[in-house]
Amino acid sequence: MHLTVAVTAVTALVIGVSTHPDPYKDNLNRPTVHDNLDYLKAGLNEWLPEITYTLNEWDNGYMPEECKNIVTGKADGGGTQYNPNDFQIFDVHYDDCGEPWQFCHHRSSNSSIELVARLFGKLPIQMRQWIRHVIDVPSELGHAFEWNGSVIFFAADENSITVFAHETAHSLDLNGAYADNALSYSDRWWNEYDQDWQVPDPYSNSNGIEDVAQCTVVSVFDVNVPGGFPSVEPNWGGIEHQIHLIQAEARDAGEGNSILIPGHDKQCTHRMPHSSPVPMNGNSKRGPMPDVRMRSNVTLIDTSSRVEKHSGCTLTW
Repeated sequence: MHLTVAVTAVTALVIGVSTHPDPYKDNLNRPTVHDNLDYLKAGLNEWLPEITYTLNEWDNGYMPEECKNIVTGKADGGGTQYNPNDFQIFDVHYDDCGEPWQFCHHRSSNSSIELVARLFGKLPIQMRQWIRHVIDVPSELGHAFEWNGSVIFFAADENSITVFAHETAHSLDLNGAYADNALSYSDRWWNEYDQDWQVPDPYSNSNGIEDVAQCTVVSVFDVNVPGGFPSVEPNWGGIEHQIHLIQAEARDAGEGNSILIPGHDKQCTHRMPHSSPVPMNGNSKRGPMPDVRMRSNVTLIDTSSRVEKHSGCTLTW
């Protein structure tokens, strides 16, 4: 039997007259700590451990419905357009979770399925479990977004660890990982934001949702890399209240074990249900439909009430 955790509709969180910026729409216009977060990549790559995984490719003419919707533009108003028949679908089994993730890998992607699986596996399991599907596609420009718990990476490469953390952070924020759900819409977040005078980088100024995501990347660095964020950033004090709040929320979410630190929980405790398998297209030769039911005793994450399915992320590199 599975328990289910429901996601509160984001729009229902804003009641009455709000004095803080609209987290989805309003630019923040704050001074920044740094030009970008590229200087965190080396530390994250070195200190986040790799988790052993195995790949099992589907060979039946099916793909997860949410993958298909995203790669054919149904998730972003037609901006993403790929042929479903050009994808390989993999069950990716990590040693720290009894349930696999389904990865949708374009055959012409800039990166290998092994690279994408390895980078995703470096994220702590209690972060990773808030992702439904991982998608990677070819592109001349590197960018990414999160949609309803699935993440898509355009031109992912060896240096994409901060992007993987950023997109996963959107799902933590918007799909209910934290007690203050959604964190970017909560008074608690904006109260801490008001005590700071900076944001991490220019992209954080896009809106409150992006600020939370970039502050999460900084927080993951801070709690996993020896010396923390101050070891690479002398001006860290300008965002300390935002960082400390994310770390406090992460400890509460892990019931004392931070969801931002690998190994604090040895196995997944929650998972987003896989989306239903659907034919790649009407002309595909199909075998038996895959059985994607969850079989382990994890709490299922319900995102059905999330109003804005698209995080709105336009992160590029």
